[in-house]
Amino acid sequence: MKHTENLNLKKPDLTDNILISDINENMDALDAAVGELQKGSTSIPDLETEDKTLAGAINEVDKKATTIQQQFNAHLDDDVVHNRFMDGAVKKQISFGFNPVLGCLTATISEVV
Repeated sequence: MKHTENLNLKKPDLTDNILISDINENMDALDAAVGELQKGSTSIPDLETEDKTLAGAINEVDKKATTIQQQFNAHLDDDVVHNRFMDGAVKKQISFGFNPVLGCLTATISEVV
């Protein structure tokens, strides 16, 4: 009789007698393995996260993604950083406005201290 590599399930050869007890043992092993996966408590060493359980890794990645999204949103909301540029070695900022007397847009370039 052969056995599977991962769960050591019994694999009867064509000439072997098939026993109900062998089938039941295989079912118990499969049930235990699937149950661990459902709980998320099975350790997966190849995961590139601190937590090596599937549920823990998903939560860890979700937390990192949330942090990155918050940082990205904060960056988008910060208009000042989008208006800065370098003029040689001097950091400058451009500000836009509207001159109601002239009825036109204005641009002011100033040095950032």
